[in-house]
Amino acid sequence: MALCAGTKRNGEGCTATVEPPLRYCWWHDPANAKKRHRAASKGGRGKTSKVTKGLHELLEDLANRVIEGTLETSRGAVANQLIGTRIRLLEYERRLKEQEELEGRLEELEAILTQRKDVSGWG
Repeated sequence: MALCAGTKRNGEGCTATVEPPLRYCWWHDPANAKKRHRAASKGGRGKTSKVTKGLHELLEDLANRVIEGTLETSRGAVANQLIGTRIRLLEYERRLKEQEELEGRLEELEAILTQRKDVSGWG
């Protein structure tokens, strides 16, 4: 076994082991750059976005003002409806992005399968 030839973010050499003839671990192999990028782009999905946080704050403020009586309930209701519309739009955008990512992954898998069929002579 040999050590990965890659370098960590702090400048130190990678300590992962690889079996020859490989020189890099999965995380440093240039062939995996697209896969790593895709995985990294998915990493932030669990975090609350600035927009979501802002909507939470706005809803809390509206609720407090209605409860305190400083905002008419009818205006609060309309504001709530508009916020609901914004949330549905955000959800639509999220689903659209997710679908586009899945389509890209499917195209990549289809290309790999096509290559394998060409190489093996099957199909």
